[in-house]
Amino acid sequence: MLYFAVIELIVIFTKPSLFLNGNLMLTRGIFVAFFLICFFLKDRLPKKFFDFLQVVGIYALLSLLYKETAVFNTLLFPKIDGFLAHLDEKLFGFQPAIAFSEHFNSLFFIEIMFFGYFCYYLMPISTLLILLKKIPEKIEEFGFLFITSFLVYYLIFIFLPAEGPQFYFPFPENSIEAKGLVGTLIKIIQKNGEAPTAAFPSSHVGIAVIVLIWLYNNLKNWAKYFLPFVVLLCFSTVYIKAHYFVDVVAGIISAPIVYYIVSQLYKFSKRNYAGVILKES
Repeated sequence: MLYFAVIELIVIFTKPSLFLNGNLMLTRGIFVAFFLICFFLKDRLPKKFFDFLQVVGIYALLSLLYKETAVFNTLLFPKIDGFLAHLDEKLFGFQPAIAFSEHFNSLFFIEIMFFGYFCYYLMPISTLLILLKKIPEKIEEFGFLFITSFLVYYLIFIFLPAEGPQFYFPFPENSIEAKGLVGTLIKIIQKNGEAPTAAFPSSHVGIAVIVLIWLYNNLKNWAKYFLPFVVLLCFSTVYIKAHYFVDVVAGIISAPIVYYIVSQLYKFSKRNYAGVILKES
């Protein structure tokens, strides 16, 4: 609700005509409906299953908010892709997002890179399944950290608008052919879910690192199994032209900062919520 409030304030002060936009209102209506369903199910399901379904449901709905950032990300500032591409050029003398796929273009390598990108979707769900089996009382904490971190990144994308190499560079430099099953699947996901937004910093990398940090702090033995996939994801986001190299660096640097802020917010909310329950009792 806080995220929606910030968005509406931005809209009111920059482009009031969007305030009653049909698509935006529909999205908010979907979230309200989901919240009402959660209230209905809260006392009718075992807590661990309720927490699991609630987090998975909101995770699925986040795609609606992600695509909205493409509408909001030029309300305040112009896109900074030219600056980001220039930084990559200064660092390497060429564009990594273009040269990487040109030099490594075997079917096997392309599939590995697309799989690395797909790990972005697998890591949170895998973590939730592990928690459901081993420490279900931690699902709420992980869900709060995971979902709120996404919302923080969405706000950053509005204030630092960038669309990424796949939209900024001209064809065919902005495209890579999918030659296998995983690549085809990712292409379908991109066609239906991607929008010219959310390049800097890379939330793919940022969220993956945040999941890794949380696992290290709570399920240390599992963190080592996730680490190779996070590393692979860092390379794949550049390879498939979703991000500039500097986006990946910014994602890695921003992750512990976002993790700390959201963790403190969770502790604050739990302290205050516990206080309310005690007073009511």
